[in-house]
Amino acid sequence: MPKQRQRGVTLLEILVVLTLIGGLMGIVMLNTGNDQARKDTKQFAQQLQLWLGALRQEAVFQNLDFGIAMDSEAMLLLSYQDVYSQEFSANLDAEELDALRKNPWRAHSAGRLKQELQTPDTLRLRLFIDDEEVDFAELLEQEDGPLPALLLLSSDEYTPFRLMLEHDEDASFYYELSGDGFSPLQLELQDYDN
Repeated sequence: MPKQRQRGVTLLEILVVLTLIGGLMGIVMLNTGNDQARKDTKQFAQQLQLWLGALRQEAVFQNLDFGIAMDSEAMLLLSYQDVYSQEFSANLDAEELDALRKNPWRAHSAGRLKQELQTPDTLRLRLFIDDEEVDFAELLEQEDGPLPALLLLSSDEYTPFRLMLEHDEDASFYYELSGDGFSPLQLELQDYDN
């Protein structure tokens, strides 16, 4: 019986295989991006979607008009206070009434609603209304207090909008929260084309 010669794997063959595996993993990582960034962005986007949905329901239930003042760091719940309504103006002095006439939107503090939502440091928000990007500084730096960027009305209507949520650590995607003013809010993942 002839002896069979056993052949081992050379170091060169191992290096070639490892190089191929490393290249394939690099391609996979480029295609999937930062999974944690996607998870974090989606989690906050879903939290925001639920919060806005709850505000819509509460606006109808309480017969109140809500507004959302926002910038890149936080969202603040405002409520409309009609200066001509006894409910809002009964205990106000002349100076407070004048301030309310100039800006009837005040921080909402009653009820069980979450009054503020903090944006994670790693996220950037870009709000579009009528396809124009909203400048948050113009709304928040008002002398008479913040103005709402979005309205949630007691009639169950709201400002049609698109809100882009982008992550600082992964520029390959964004989440978009949008609504047409009547329907439930939609949340979609959007990938940038490479």
